Amino acid sequence: MSGPERLARWRELPRENRERAVLQWSVEFEDRDRALAHAERMADPWFGINVDCGSELNAETKRSWGTPELYDACAALDLPVLIVDGAGDIRPRSAVDSLERALPRGRRVILRDAGHLPWVEDPDGFRDALKAVL
Repeated sequence: MSGPERLARWRELPRENRERAVLQWSVEFEDRDRALAHAERMADPWFGINVDCGSELNAETKRSWGTPELYDACAALDLPVLIVDGAGDIRPRSAVDSLERALPRGRRVILRDAGHLPWVEDPDGFRDALKAVL
């Protein structure tokens, strides 16, 4: 199924549908050939999607993201923080860039061949990043 066909199918499915979730999650992966298989594994077992929780998280993010209070809270963290980032993540890179700048003891590892879920697409790279700081 092509990208436009997946989008058309996604649009016709109800919100709480497993197939719709798989199609939606498939865009999270850098490796387009394996994206659907990765998303299928995420949906097994199928617990549904908590739309209310997602809506609340999005609302909270909009309220606090980029505020001086959030930056100050990050800057006050006196502990090591590891950010493992997939270079192919579809989310804005500026968000991770600003988090990295705000954390005084932050270390960032960017996995070149991964998207939003780097531990799925590059488990060896993810494991190596963790081993390096532990």
